[in-house]
Amino acid sequence: MVIPKEILSDYKELYEKANRLVEEESRNDPPTDPFRSHYKARDVLNDLKKQLDDQLVSVQASEEDGGQDDRCYHSLLAFVCRDLGRIYIYTEEQAEGEKMLNRCLELVTPFKECPEGIIPFIGAINELSIVLASKEEYNKGLEILLEAEKIYEEFKASGLKALAIQDVFNPPEDGQESPEAGPKELESLYTLVSFYMAQMYGHLGEPEKSAKCCHRTLHRQLESKTYDPIDFALNTATLSQFYIGEKRFEEARHHLAAATLIMAEYEVHMLEPEMSEKQRQDVSETFKHRYADVARCWAKYGLYLMNTSKLRLMRDEDDEDAKNLGMVLRNLRLVEAEQSRFPGLDLTACENRISCEYCLTFDDAKLVFHFVNEWLDIAKDYYKAENEATEYSKIMQDYAEAYEHIAFFEENPENQAKMQKRRAKYLEDLLDLLDPIFYMKICRECWYGAGTAHAAVMDVRLDIIRATSTPAPEDIKKVNQSCMKAIKHFESYVKSYLVKPPSEEWRPNMDVEEQRHMLYAHFHIGRIYYKLISGHPLQQLEHLTSCHTYYKKFDAGCQLHKEAAETLQGEIGVVREMLQLLPLKINTIKARLNKAGLTA
Repeated sequence: MVIPKEILSDYKELYEKANRLVEEESRNDPPTDPFRSHYKARDVLNDLKKQLDDQLVSVQASEEDGGQDDRCYHSLLAFVCRDLGRIYIYTEEQAEGEKMLNRCLELVTPFKECPEGIIPFIGAINELSIVLASKEEYNKGLEILLEAEKIYEEFKASGLKALAIQDVFNPPEDGQESPEAGPKELESLYTLVSFYMAQMYGHLGEPEKSAKCCHRTLHRQLESKTYDPIDFALNTATLSQFYIGEKRFEEARHHLAAATLIMAEYEVHMLEPEMSEKQRQDVSETFKHRYADVARCWAKYGLYLMNTSKLRLMRDEDDEDAKNLGMVLRNLRLVEAEQSRFPGLDLTACENRISCEYCLTFDDAKLVFHFVNEWLDIAKDYYKAENEATEYSKIMQDYAEAYEHIAFFEENPENQAKMQKRRAKYLEDLLDLLDPIFYMKICRECWYGAGTAHAAVMDVRLDIIRATSTPAPEDIKKVNQSCMKAIKHFESYVKSYLVKPPSEEWRPNMDVEEQRHMLYAHFHIGRIYYKLISGHPLQQLEHLTSCHTYYKKFDAGCQLHKEAAETLQGEIGVVREMLQLLPLKINTIKARLNKAGLTA
């Protein structure tokens, strides 16, 4: 390139002036004029753009150097258009910004795979993808990002070194080493390509591809040491939740271990001597907050591992097709797991704290249960009921869920009952704390959960009684207490969905899942009334009548809400059989009461 140094120097001075305005002076812009420095930078770059446009016309007319200057001017102009595009978008002039970014692409597309062209090309595509995402044009955004990825890979294979604008302004003398600013900026831009691709795939409903791009982004940040520790930990922990949902526990554990290690390393040196007391407090508060969030992700890992293990044990173990498919998927995931790792981090100690294998016994589940509780304790230390009621409530519900899962693995019936009672206690304490007017969704979850917990205790205690020829009055009392507590919670749940209690009309805006839970609640109440142990025929008649009432409501609800009832065929069969049996039982008891001279 043979552009005179003094001309390049003038261009460089203008470009750096604009850059200082955006990067430094804009920090001091007043709230009343937030774009002041950006407007000044825009004016400077527009001036530079005009000079380059004019010079380009002159160079193209002469063509004295065979096109060398032509390409240099195209490259400089493309960089300026890219930066102008950014500024216009930042100052909320999106149409003008999009126009400038497209001009940048137009200028460099003929030599996009050359050192002078690749950085403005990929940089403009990244900025345009943000614009397209804001307009929900995700397919188009993904298309241009895939093009950027292809060009990046081809350029890397060529062995050439990219040139940043600083390198264009300061071309190396003969014998000097090629500059390093360009290769570093290119790698940073490709990391952004991966990040934006993850967003596009997410919006397009392709979570697997989105997760791969997310991991690649995080891996590249780690390798280049260009990450903010808190952001990296949060993003990595968040990505773990995708792997958890896919039952890919090894990858989930690996990402959570990485988040924990990066946070631990950051904690050691996050407070610097020159910080003010206020800065130290802010940094410490942010760390505690985000560490609590990572803790909650660890808890979700353990809860999901226990729940998946439970469901797996409940399935038919003789299902050969399922076993074979499981082996194929496992082999595939072993390969995927290798591609979803951070080789530069030693995570062995952290990973060894918790298994990534399914729980098969109570001892397996107990280790996971204690692990979950340790992390929930950390989260609870930060999220207090008085300041963060919603987040505190979710943590309490996670404690309750942990007891629900561990009770499944417990073989001792008495211990099962204790665990279910502990589960109910967490939810009932939460109900005492929350006002249903403001926290109705959480209260509904707690009513339903506490109802199922007490119903589980009831079933355990009934099994104990059935195994005894002469049950003690105390055991019968415990069964009935569990029954009444379960009924109370389920009835609170049902009433919360009625238009105007005691009216039986359901709220009109319920979705299918809510309707299904309402049907289940009616089924549970009817079943529990039937299980109540009555010492007198009048009581027995009252309980059977209530059972009949709720079973009728359940049956009517299933006929009205057919979509919600699709998965309740077993319960529907039981209820319809009971609706034929119950009137006979009720009439038998009434006849006995009449014979004894008692009124029903």
